[in-house]
Amino acid sequence: MVTASSCLAQPGAFDDVTEVNIPTFQPGTGEFYFYIKTLLSLALAQTDNQFGPVILVPDSEVVGQEEQFSQLAMGTTDINWSITTIKREQQHIAVRVPLTAGLFGYRVLLVRAADERFDAPPQVAYLKALTAVQGTDWPDNKVLRFNGFTLITDSYAGAFQRLTEGSADYFPRAAHEVFEELAARPATDLIIASQITLHYDNPMFFFVTKNKPELARRLEKGLAILAANGDLSRLLTSQHFYIRARNLLADRALIRLENPLLSDATKAATLRYNSPLEHLF
Repeated sequence: MVTASSCLAQPGAFDDVTEVNIPTFQPGTGEFYFYIKTLLSLALAQTDNQFGPVILVPDSEVVGQEEQFSQLAMGTTDINWSITTIKREQQHIAVRVPLTAGLFGYRVLLVRAADERFDAPPQVAYLKALTAVQGTDWPDNKVLRFNGFTLITDSYAGAFQRLTEGSADYFPRAAHEVFEELAARPATDLIIASQITLHYDNPMFFFVTKNKPELARRLEKGLAILAANGDLSRLLTSQHFYIRARNLLADRALIRLENPLLSDATKAATLRYNSPLEHLF
């Protein structure tokens, strides 16, 4: 197998194709995965004339976020993508170009349809006293706890089960994720609570294994080109998941939270990118 680092170290080696290992898609995230994979391919293709072509090779098994980052640290995965934290940026190479215009920071609440407490938007203090559920290893847990919310955690599938059975009161989900998740669970009596949206700065970046800094530089250069010529924004805003999320978020009141997990470098980098969602609020 031709490695990313060996091919990148030899510009002009066009007879070989660089294999870049990436995570495979999680069930229920196929639409978003297709967008990210397309964006990654386009970004790397911007420098084909310098480094040669790339083929993306998804991992054979589905694993959770923390295992994905473990594989990145070991170098068995070359690139993954996730919302960022200071710890993740210390352990891996963060390419600080926002991939979703901040969509992961807009959280609507999944609730049981029969739960009358959400028929009207509850006061913030009351909402904090109720029990939210999140995935066990998600950075959002620290964000919610930092802002005073009550929280339990479980596996991704277990979180839906907790909500359905009533041991949790609501499940905050990114606005672009929630439709595909509900469609995948038609037997569950879950709905999106009206008018309630949590918001915190929560950029998603590509992360590259520290073993391949040349690959990170190549990716950063390609993303910068796509951002500058508008292709990144056009690709994102043309996605069905983005359009549905934008329509869902329109005219909702935001409960603004602070994210303590962002580095100064990330705060500075994201200021350079305007989000097309900002005009909604």
